[in-house]
Amino acid sequence: MTVDVRARIAELWDDLTPTERRIAALVRTDPELLLLRTSTELAAESGTSKASVSRLVRALGFRDAGEVRETLLAARGSGLPWAAAPTSADDRVDEREVEGRNLDAALASLARADRTALARRVVAARRVTVVGLRNAHPLALQLRAQLAQVRPDVRLAPAAGQSLGEDLADLGADDVVVIVSIRRHAAVIGPLVEHCAATGADVVVLTDPTGAVHAAAARTVVVCPVDSPSAFDSLAAAAAVVAAVANDVYEAAGPDARERVAAVADAYAHLHELAGP
Repeated sequence: MTVDVRARIAELWDDLTPTERRIAALVRTDPELLLLRTSTELAAESGTSKASVSRLVRALGFRDAGEVRETLLAARGSGLPWAAAPTSADDRVDEREVEGRNLDAALASLARADRTALARRVVAARRVTVVGLRNAHPLALQLRAQLAQVRPDVRLAPAAGQSLGEDLADLGADDVVVIVSIRRHAAVIGPLVEHCAATGADVVVLTDPTGAVHAAAARTVVVCPVDSPSAFDSLAAAAAVVAAVANDVYEAAGPDARERVAAVADAYAHLHELAGP
């Protein structure tokens, strides 16, 4: 019996769910994982669940993970091929199609949040605090950097070497807090949203579909899908929303924003911080 895991995944790809595709993409990259990892370990590595791994295993034609290992070990011992490389680029899912769906859904969620009103709230705030933990930190850093060019007093939390408490102790009703959280979420996200909302601050959460459960106390939630045909989440739609929010705030701030951008540019030039031209 020939067991070609990669070929079987290619045949099934269009029928797999997004979660199953996440596991399948990982296995397709390294079929040895089916031998070296338990279902629990494979679920953790792919950021899915043990049940999702079991569904994929059954879709591949096996009863359970034990039968997968027995079959592959037997094929390996007999010298039969079981992990042949894909023969055609046509086996790949269209990444542009997936990213397009993600972007459409993310921008639709931002539109439902009333983009104009959200931007005005950010402009009117005494201070804006942007929070990003784990893999959401780069997105939070980018949002803070863009907003800081448009309005004063925008900070990133937690500050390097600090915990969150130092940056949240003086929140009030005239603050806006933007919390960015992308799957897999830090355990503190739910309590963090609740704490910030309890201070009276205007809380905005930018997250993926799995994070909505942690954002019940927020005033505004913008959901950005992170689906990807690869083993890793795609942050492209979330990055696009970050840019859209920053541009909305720039427009809402009017002449003040343009004056601040000019002042920032003058400071760059005076300090010789940027390479020419």
